[in-house]
Amino acid sequence: MEETKAGRSGGVNFSASEAVNVGRDVVGRDIIYNVQGVDPGVLKDLEERLNNFLAQFVVLHRQLEEWKDLHNVLQDLQVRFTTCRSYALELGRRDEDEGGVLGRLANASGRRAQRVERLLYDLSLNWQQCKITLDQLRRFTMGLRFTGPAYEPRAQTGPEPMKALDRLQLEIDGALHDGDRYNLADVIGEFAKQTDDYLYLADKALRDVAKEINQLPQQVRLTTRP
Repeated sequence: MEETKAGRSGGVNFSASEAVNVGRDVVGRDIIYNVQGVDPGVLKDLEERLNNFLAQFVVLHRQLEEWKDLHNVLQDLQVRFTTCRSYALELGRRDEDEGGVLGRLANASGRRAQRVERLLYDLSLNWQQCKITLDQLRRFTMGLRFTGPAYEPRAQTGPEPMKALDRLQLEIDGALHDGDRYNLADVIGEFAKQTDDYLYLADKALRDVAKEINQLPQQVRLTTRP
């Protein structure tokens, strides 16, 4: 019996002087081939190679699914937060004589002050909707299994971007609750940037895993030679 390893493909060629019989059974999620007439050592090597390939494929496929789901939640948050960002840009505009929202409220005309109050009210309502999506992101990262350590809010372990988003949520909540409105534009801008950066990270990881999958062997070849 002769075994020949086929170059870079990782394939195995085998030949036999007698007829080779192959039977196929499916047990659960396993596919079992009953091969007779081939050196058991060659079959064992082939089995190890195939199992290693399948294990690698399963891991990469699960990583791909998890990165894709994370990417989708982050994209939802980014889209929903667009309105908050537009309010923040409006609130962050400074008058020539007085800076920030507090200056506007104190010295601007009544009409302008009412507009600012309306912006803050609309911002607060939209922020509540953003927090629902942020909670979905938090719960998802708490269940991570294949793309890194899961997020643990109490211990503050896990993905750094998620920890930063939670911190910024508290800062936005505090600014709205305490009336520290002049700082809202900066904090909301930081939250938007952190969301964009996290989405970019997930998008890049998704592409990297897809590239690894595409680099896996595309077929298994079994050959017999007289």
